[in-house]
Amino acid sequence: MPTPYSDVAHLLRRAGFGGLPDEISALAQYDLPQVVDRVLDRSNVPPVLPPAVVLDRSAPWNDRYVTFIYWWFDRMKSTPAALAEKMTVFWHGHFTSSLEKTDFINMWNQLQLFRDTGMGSFRTLAQAVAISPAMLEWLDNANNVAGGPNENFAREMMELFTLGVNQYTQADVVAAARAWTGHGLPHDSNTYGFTPSWHDEGTKTFFGISKNWNGPDVIDEICYGAKQRTMAMFIVDKFWTYFAGSNGSTLALNAIADAFIASNLDITSLLRAMFLRPEFYADAARHEHIRNPVEFLVAAMRYTGLASNKMHPEWYLDAMGQLLLVPPNVAGWKTGRYWISNASMWARINAARNTSWTALEVGLLAGTKNVSIQTAAQRAIDAFGIDRPSASTRSVLESVAYAERYAQGWAEQPNLITTGLLAPEFQVG
Repeated sequence: MPTPYSDVAHLLRRAGFGGLPDEISALAQYDLPQVVDRVLDRSNVPPVLPPAVVLDRSAPWNDRYVTFIYWWFDRMKSTPAALAEKMTVFWHGHFTSSLEKTDFINMWNQLQLFRDTGMGSFRTLAQAVAISPAMLEWLDNANNVAGGPNENFAREMMELFTLGVNQYTQADVVAAARAWTGHGLPHDSNTYGFTPSWHDEGTKTFFGISKNWNGPDVIDEICYGAKQRTMAMFIVDKFWTYFAGSNGSTLALNAIADAFIASNLDITSLLRAMFLRPEFYADAARHEHIRNPVEFLVAAMRYTGLASNKMHPEWYLDAMGQLLLVPPNVAGWKTGRYWISNASMWARINAARNTSWTALEVGLLAGTKNVSIQTAAQRAIDAFGIDRPSASTRSVLESVAYAERYAQGWAEQPNLITTGLLAPEFQVG
């Protein structure tokens, strides 16, 4: 049974950065489970070829940053496996690290870790992130040694990465910090190593269990021990909030957590269960998710056809509140209405207006002044993937065209582009 066009469009907005009409139509011929399986398919993930300047320590910082951002945005715009890249952004905001305390090479490698394993085993991912040089520097475990344990990673690993608040005690933090001693960067800042002489070999009591805990044992206990359900619900809720935007019902979240646990904590199984829930396609989920700045800018690039060197995402990320590679704190970026403020909306307006002028060069909405006002508005609606426009959005677009024609002005085309990019349906991706 075919899947409704609007449901496929909704899924591609959330599991990627917005589907183009041909992409949506091609998937809509299948039933929903088949559509979801195709969205989850990683067989067509493009190879990764890092730009030389990003890995060149002698290059200026700004050159490395801009090149990094251009590479990543162009990949997000063009990849045929959008979910894999969307998950890379998701994990970057969950297992945060920052250029404020590490270098470009470590950040590149951590993002590649997310790209490679971010849809596999959660346990494997958590273990790998724990010893990634970017994380070891960001949360100071590189300096965690016996006799002077550093608690930063141990605490955030439980509170922000796996369990949530009030799910552990200070004694658990101390025990976990002692367990992670010796796991650091003994030779250089880009290579993990375990140093036995730096490790606390004493008995530690973690979650009521006393033994000589080692760091990886702590993550295994969280994933497979008595706290597994708590961990699963925490991760599922984080996914639902990020991808659906609304508050998930207890029934839906529990069902997704059941699937996650039954799959041995397979992230793709979690995603499949979430994308198949009817609540994911309900009006509440369609209307509550606000595109974050990265999603907004990548969607703008996809629908206008502009590349990063024309779109210049680096001009807008900070003002919009999502400076990639430099998250605001260890908790990462928030979601939903967090992205709607006076300052951030002005940044979106500036981005939309500047994009409009550049989009003229590629002929977006060319010739609208030669068709009826209603047709011109519909072309703008179609151009930006708005599959269910409100009467208000349609009326505003028609008013834009009418105003220019009444004034015998020349700016109908750029004004329609700007208005389309700022339409509520384009913000609520």
